[in-house]
Amino acid sequence: MAAISTNKGTYQVKAVMLPPDTTDKSLNWEMSNGIEKANVDQSGLVTAVKDGTATVKATVKDGSGVFGTLDIIITNQKVLATSVILT
Repeated sequence: MAAISTNKGTYQVKAVMLPPDTTDKSLNWEMSNGIEKANVDQSGLVTAVKDGTATVKATVKDGSGVFGTLDIIITNQKVLATSVILT
């Protein structure tokens, strides 16, 4: 399992397709679980947002429906104040 332990840290997910001579190696990247915990761009770079576990999913764009997933544990994200109430 992968991990991000720095505030707003990143993790570069790497994909290996089988068989190695697959014609179309292009992928569609998305968060399939924990979408509020992290974001992923179309190069597979995951950026942490909130502590927890997020799952990134890469689906081959060739129409085969083949995909892979990776769970990423996210820790040490800072929670910023959203308001101050004085009495």
